[in-house]
Amino acid sequence: MNFRSRTDVIAKIPNKFDAVIAVSNRVKLLVEGKKRLIEENDENYVKIAMEEIASGALVVEVEGK
Repeated sequence: MNFRSRTDVIAKIPNKFDAVIAVSNRVKLLVEGKKRLIEENDENYVKIAMEEIASGALVVEVEGK
């Protein structure tokens, strides 16, 4: 699979700091053994989390400040 770039993630979550937190939180869940939302055998959890967000498989809601 050709993984998405950070610009694809930023398109879904415009604030780069919120995007980093979202990817980080998803990686933690994947490390804990939560089910992947995409079919991919890659073991790089950061790439998987970014792909889930960029593809729309994982929808992230950012609270207003």
